[in-house]
Amino acid sequence: MRTDYLVSLPEFQELFIELMIGDGVGYLIQKENMVMGYAIHNGEGVLIEFYVKDQYLPDSQEAFKQVIKELAIQEVFCKSFDALLLNACLQSTFSYSLVGVLYRDYSGPKIQKERGIEMRPSGFASVNLLLNQDESIRELFETEQQLTHFIEHEHVFEFYKNEELIGCGMVLRTNAEWDFCDLGVWVHPQKRGHSLGAQILLLLREFALENHMKPSCGCDIENIASQMTIEKCGFGSKHKLISFASRPN
Repeated sequence: MRTDYLVSLPEFQELFIELMIGDGVGYLIQKENMVMGYAIHNGEGVLIEFYVKDQYLPDSQEAFKQVIKELAIQEVFCKSFDALLLNACLQSTFSYSLVGVLYRDYSGPKIQKERGIEMRPSGFASVNLLLNQDESIRELFETEQQLTHFIEHEHVFEFYKNEELIGCGMVLRTNAEWDFCDLGVWVHPQKRGHSLGAQILLLLREFALENHMKPSCGCDIENIASQMTIEKCGFGSKHKLISFASRPN
């Protein structure tokens, strides 16, 4: 059913949500002993996925209300392109706020590609180097264990200019069964303000395309600097990540 759900979306899953799925708790939704769909929450009262098969759409709102009540859901993370979940939250008149900007469209860079930036794959010998950087690098990975996992199973790069570290970046496959990926960038604090983040993003996107992956990006709604960097690279956003509070206005 998760495959059916992902196929049903007009845009692909957000990595921020997909990373929660692995540690999430899933429940089947049944009617008269027939499975009509499923729900997944993060174990802390946040609903992160809700799906009902097409033949049960007339019952979807009642199913949603039951999920909210029985799983004691306090918050719902909803991608604006997830019509079923968005409709269920709006019909329930939940209050909401925008928490993320989701970039799925690309129109071409607003900057020229800069020469002299070297892109080096990170190995396990790079772990200490990356861990010892500014705390802001934790926007790319939360723990040392996660970083080593990304190095082993995904694509992590360091970027140098004149042999100085200017930043790092990641190309993370959103789901192992699909060819979509998410791009992440960190720029050294002393190198910020020179559009180097956008330059790194251009190189990461180029790498993804050369390796037959479909790149996307996302960032916090309040991170204006990241939004400017992503948009300089050429990405555009029609979609948001929405947080619904599971109580009426």
